[in-house]
Amino acid sequence: MSQQPNTSNRGEAIFILAGTSAQYTAARQLLELTPPQAFWLTGASQLKGLSSPKVYRVGNWRDLPRIKAIEAALEEVKAQIIDVQQ
Repeated sequence: MSQQPNTSNRGEAIFILAGTSAQYTAARQLLELTPPQAFWLTGASQLKGLSSPKVYRVGNWRDLPRIKAIEAALEEVKAQIIDVQQ
């Protein structure tokens, strides 16, 4: 089961787009975010209804099976994308 952003803070949602849970966890720790503050972005549906969420990309996110749908959703919600170097 994946985490969903708190609907009261929908405009302030923070996601980490990572290829594995280990990459998500490492990025979250690097960014000093707790699990309730940053959600692992695993599918386009998580972005539905959001406006300009902040998305950190890390690791081998390009290899995700649903990356084309995720990228389309990122564009649709006008996500703020930040690439994280590890």
